[in-house]
Amino acid sequence: MIDAESKSISHNHTFGEDTDDSNAMSAMLSHLSQKACKRLREAGVAARTLTLTIRYAGFETRTGSKTLAEPVRLDADIFAVFQGLFRRHRDTKRKVRLLGVSLSGLTHGGEQLDLLDAERRAKQQKLTSAADHLRDRFGFGKLQFGGSLRRDELGHDGEDS
Repeated sequence: MIDAESKSISHNHTFGEDTDDSNAMSAMLSHLSQKACKRLREAGVAARTLTLTIRYAGFETRTGSKTLAEPVRLDADIFAVFQGLFRRHRDTKRKVRLLGVSLSGLTHGGEQLDLLDAERRAKQQKLTSAADHLRDRFGFGKLQFGGSLRRDELGHDGEDS
């Protein structure tokens, strides 16, 4: 849960070994996005600014941000933005040590709904609500969406920060 003073929600993961496996990094990015989105929903807020952090083996850090016209809170919407930021800012010639996601520009206002997209969003909200309930009951790591399954191959050793 975030308190009233919180200005952002973030999660990051330091890999056990530096990696250049794009699929594995995408899986970890999915996992980190899901964790951050769950905290958004628990706090009853949505985010407008998404920031990706990539730290390389030599400890050089690269960040990329995107500020959206409307606040978002659904996993799929947020993950899509992070995927785009990852493709845009990653140096494919270097191994990655750490990935981090941050959601800021938090607001209690809801997302703007496109009427054509309302049915898809309603289904997605039901799915994420059910997933949140199961994760609360059995632990976050007990339920994973397909995009984050490969993270265990990366030497995942407990909870991310």
